[in-house]
Amino acid sequence: MTDLCALTPESILAGLSTRWAGRGMLLCARELPSTNRLLKELAKQNAPHGSVAVCDHQTAGKGRIGRRWETPAGEALTFSVLLRPRLEPLKAQLCTLAAAVAVTRAIGECCPGLDPRIKWPNDLVLGQGKCCGILSEMGMAGNTLDYVITGVGLNVNQLSFPRELEDKAVSLLGEMRRADPAAPALDRAVLLRSFLTHMESVMDALETDGFEAFRSEYEAASATIGRQVQVLAPAETYTGLALGIDDTGALLVRRENGRNETVLCGDVSVRGLMGYV
Repeated sequence: MTDLCALTPESILAGLSTRWAGRGMLLCARELPSTNRLLKELAKQNAPHGSVAVCDHQTAGKGRIGRRWETPAGEALTFSVLLRPRLEPLKAQLCTLAAAVAVTRAIGECCPGLDPRIKWPNDLVLGQGKCCGILSEMGMAGNTLDYVITGVGLNVNQLSFPRELEDKAVSLLGEMRRADPAAPALDRAVLLRSFLTHMESVMDALETDGFEAFRSEYEAASATIGRQVQVLAPAETYTGLALGIDDTGALLVRRENGRNETVLCGDVSVRGLMGYV
């Protein structure tokens, strides 16, 4: 029987058919402060495109705007991928959108019946709760994009959450057991292999054809586009209608006063859709 708690190079590489994703350095650890932090240091030492760091328990992970992302040992899937994409720095955010599509595909492949939605820019939700967070950090070489570290934290087999997260977070297994109480625990190595396969496909298409390569798929899975949103920006908070995503990955919002805004950063919450907002 597969050890569902084991994330080893052998378990991840078994059956992996990618060309570059997971084919650089593949670092597996029982515990790390942050997979993003580890890969960032290795990127500065010329670690190759497609390198992956994964851990069973992350103790000091972070989300956007300095938030903490904690993962319990043996239950979540926490990993980062080192990308050296042929993209302009302005379009580095598209790596986060690509990862969101890859996670969506992996969940669909490994968890039949689940329908994850993408909350711009970096969350995936199931029903009323968050199941996944994505954080991308980039490094520059002069005026050129040197690398992007894309980290993913996916709630997989958790069946309970701390009190402060009970109404905000869900897991893949928890949602599967709503339909089938006997649904078995998920193999995290299988999920990671699926993600790497799809991430390679989406990133290759992104480098060749830009966001247009997966725009329609992203928009079809979006929990944000076409909905009223509240934009929590550093300087102000305002509401409006999310119209779409531009070619750099920014969110286009029409404010209630009719003015159109391009949202590059800040936090966006979708009104009335997700319990964790």
